[in-house]
Amino acid sequence: MSAHCPVRTTKWGAQAGARSSSRLLFCALLVLSSSGCFVLQKDHEVVAARAEAAEKQAAEAREEVERLRADLEATRQRLDNALRANADSSTETLSTKQRLNDLAGRVDEANHHIEELRREVTASRTELYARIDELKRAQQASATPPPPPVQVPQDKVTHFKQLEEAHKKRDWSTVRVLAPEYVNRYPTDDKADEALYFAADADLSDGRPSSALGNFNRLLKLFPRSNVLDKVLFGMGEAYMMMHDCANAKLAYEACEKRFSKEKIGAEARARLQVIAKNAPGTCAPQ
Repeated sequence: MSAHCPVRTTKWGAQAGARSSSRLLFCALLVLSSSGCFVLQKDHEVVAARAEAAEKQAAEAREEVERLRADLEATRQRLDNALRANADSSTETLSTKQRLNDLAGRVDEANHHIEELRREVTASRTELYARIDELKRAQQASATPPPPPVQVPQDKVTHFKQLEEAHKKRDWSTVRVLAPEYVNRYPTDDKADEALYFAADADLSDGRPSSALGNFNRLLKLFPRSNVLDKVLFGMGEAYMMMHDCANAKLAYEACEKRFSKEKIGAEARARLQVIAKNAPGTCAPQ
């Protein structure tokens, strides 16, 4: 926009010149004023647009900050929950492991105590049967008149022959006199182990399993390669069965069956093992 200010030149002198200068100044001011108003309005619109854009961006930024803050709080809450759950789980795991260790220790103590009781029961049972044997011998001695004294032959051959005949006749009292004396007199003789077996078999047949086991064990110690080893192992099983000690009886029968499986006595040992396996009432003592 522009203002047109005409300039008139007359001959009136100074008054006309002054009036002309005032008009020129007024026109210049009018032009400058109009142009400045236009520039200020335009700048104001630019600044306002920028301010509006900045305010919009600030609002969006605030919304983004609020959203991020909410996400951060939710993440922190999940992390806290996870840490607490993990701590609770770790504590529970440690507590469970401790309880398991305690239970394992108690089980070991209980097993150890049971083993001690089992050994005590076995020892007591052996002692009890030994006393029963003594009582039986005392009753038999008091109920029957004492047998005539047995004369031990001085000749080795005659000695063993009488021992063998007494065993066949089941004359157990004579066998119990002749057999130990033969072993004492002829410990290195080829028939000493058989004489000792006669003594053990006499005790076993006479209902004295503890005494029989004593003689059987002595035979195994003195004559580990005895010719009557099969009868010894089987006889030990029989003695333990009379005492209702099935655990040791099983060991004796198994040894007999393993070493003499193809012989008749091996088959008899297997039959005894089947009896133990069935464990009918009264067969085995409680363990």
